[in-house]
Amino acid sequence: MRKIAALALLGLATLSAPAWSQANLRPDPTPRVPPQPGQSIPVEDALFLKDALAASQDQIALGRLADKAPDDATKAVMTGIAGTHAALAQHLKGLAERRDLPPDDRLKAERTDASGAAGAVTNPANSRDGSARELVASLSGASGEAFAKAYVEAQLRLHDRMVDLYQTEASNTPDRELATYAIISLLSIQKDRDALRQLAGRFGIPAPTTGQAPQYGDPTKAR
Repeated sequence: MRKIAALALLGLATLSAPAWSQANLRPDPTPRVPPQPGQSIPVEDALFLKDALAASQDQIALGRLADKAPDDATKAVMTGIAGTHAALAQHLKGLAERRDLPPDDRLKAERTDASGAAGAVTNPANSRDGSARELVASLSGASGEAFAKAYVEAQLRLHDRMVDLYQTEASNTPDRELATYAIISLLSIQKDRDALRQLAGRFGIPAPTTGQAPQYGDPTKAR
């Protein structure tokens, strides 16, 4: 009964969200089903775990550049985001270790465009920049205001992509633990994106000053 209530609340929260907040979501081409005993988890869930962990590891790497920030405010945002993803990465590793994953040859990058949650990171609306790994390389030779502006511009796009990734996983996975993790983590990612948006104005970067409307209710009450 509690599980049914949780799913109902999740569905109501999804339906009540503004249309624009879901514009970039990519539904699964076929509905996922929970794995049977001896089966691996759906490929889309495995791709989410893989892509989300890679994104968090890249964000941790970006945090190591915080000493190049031109001011304390930028440095605080950089270290805060890295801290968020250090915690997310640890949790993601635990989620992966407790699940039977498909063979690596089923998790090739070319599948992501057609695979729900993983496909969200390749959404054309959010793929104007390269990966965070490429951003680390490009920022290594920058400094001062130029460094901070390039960091904020790219991070705003990267965070839009991560929001898509986590929202899509929460909407489509049949795995209750993964759905709850995605919803809770999404709140932290959106909070970091809001901090980036506040910082953007200082460098003349256009960005919304208010956060995206929450797509889901309080996940602790939905369990």
